[in-house]
Amino acid sequence: MAPDPHFKADSPIKNIEENKFKIYPRALNITWGKDKRFWNLPHRDTRNEDSFAELKQVCWLEVTGSTEKDVLVEEKYKVGFVISLRPDAFGWDDCSVYIMAKIGRRGNYSFKKMSLAALPTGKRITIPDDDQLIIQVPAFKPDNDDLKLYFGLYEVWTNRWKGGLRIHHAFVEIVE
Repeated sequence: MAPDPHFKADSPIKNIEENKFKIYPRALNITWGKDKRFWNLPHRDTRNEDSFAELKQVCWLEVTGSTEKDVLVEEKYKVGFVISLRPDAFGWDDCSVYIMAKIGRRGNYSFKKMSLAALPTGKRITIPDDDQLIIQVPAFKPDNDDLKLYFGLYEVWTNRWKGGLRIHHAFVEIVE
């Protein structure tokens, strides 16, 4: 049996403020993340502002995570990623990424679609940018479900090769 080429989160989420969480790359699940042909991941103990996961090339971008604990009932959460593009980034023209989130494994996704093609290279950018992704937690816990927040960054539809993306961290925070 071949080893699993996908990286499974192996470090905890960092609570940086009471209602704000940073999820560094090693706390994310990265499809093809263990395969050095496709991704460079930070070292095991790296959880700081200078670390990032770097996409070399994939045709299937899927980076996911979840909160460790249930989110609070009736709260609103903002979800996003802090990324940058290398100067030699490729494959992002005519190719939108989706930032998606849901409450519970069986929940319905909310999403924001955006293009990375026009982003400046080398500069850290928060996505989604102006049009935030806000998730409302229901007033009650659904039957046979959980209240964890599941989120991800995806581009799995075009089947085009893309590369040069750096993921610095994801974040989840309560919106006042």
